Amino acid sequence: MKAIALYPPTTATTAKLPAQAPATGQTDRTACDRDVPRSRLSFSLISMMFMVLLAGCVRLGSPFEPVPLPPGAPSVDTILSSLAANEAALRTFRAAGTIMVQIPEIEATQISRESSLFYEAPGRLNIIGRRYGTRGIELTYVDDAFLIEFPTRKEYCLQDRAKSFETLSSADIVREMFCPETWETINQRDVRITAFDEAEKTATVEFWITGRHPWCKRVIKVQGAPWVILENVLLNENKEVVARTFKKDYHEQEGIRYPTEIESTYPGEEAWMRFIMRRVDLNLPPDPLLFDLAEREKELKKSDFTRVDIFAGEGPSLEDLNTGGQS
Repeated sequence: MKAIALYPPTTATTAKLPAQAPATGQTDRTACDRDVPRSRLSFSLISMMFMVLLAGCVRLGSPFEPVPLPPGAPSVDTILSSLAANEAALRTFRAAGTIMVQIPEIEATQISRESSLFYEAPGRLNIIGRRYGTRGIELTYVDDAFLIEFPTRKEYCLQDRAKSFETLSSADIVREMFCPETWETINQRDVRITAFDEAEKTATVEFWITGRHPWCKRVIKVQGAPWVILENVLLNENKEVVARTFKKDYHEQEGIRYPTEIESTYPGEEAWMRFIMRRVDLNLPPDPLLFDLAEREKELKKSDFTRVDIFAGEGPSLEDLNTGGQS
């Protein structure tokens, strides 16, 4: 992705507050009337007024200057509305395909060509990795909780809250790959389009965090219309890339657009993963037990599975997983 310059925020003009007359019959009590030192009262009033004015500056307008765009460029509202409408229509999808994962603990890229994936918006994901037809590992994310099963070892790991890694959490990983933002709730004053390519029908869009020190949280590259995400970059306050996701080979069913290839990199974790999906089915009802982690754990215990904490060094080693999870 071509580097995008992040423009410094401009200072908003402070609005003057209209004077307010005291209500009829109300006594105008002074500092002397309340036995409060005038100097302390003045300092308090000035401080309060300063905070109010600062808050007014934050809320007035956008935290940046708009960028001149060529004729035919879409509006922020057009892009966000298109993304929101598509995600609202896409409730679930199921796919078979190939999963590739690379992490620093294992030199070789791990490839499972017999994997299956079931996603339920906005934050539920089930992935089954197989080797030679045998289910070697199953991962289920439910918002901030997740369950990992090792069927060949009869072990499982259950976390009831998001696991934090170096730069993001396990829940963040799922969101970044599938549903990074709730587009319809975004304040459009905090969003700007910085580039538009008429020939390619692509636009670059920035999403800012406002406040006393505004900063660009996310940059996406979209193509349309209807608009779809080609690239999604999550940044931290130091403008460093936390996660970068590419989506391509979009298909359409019943007016719903979805990518058949998703690739994500996480520089702070030195991790990379890619999903190549085929035989995609949209909006199928999920198995009632698929994302019920409490019931899933009960079933695992009935089958004599042992709970382990892989983050404490328990369970299968990375070498075991590399060879299919066998003991």
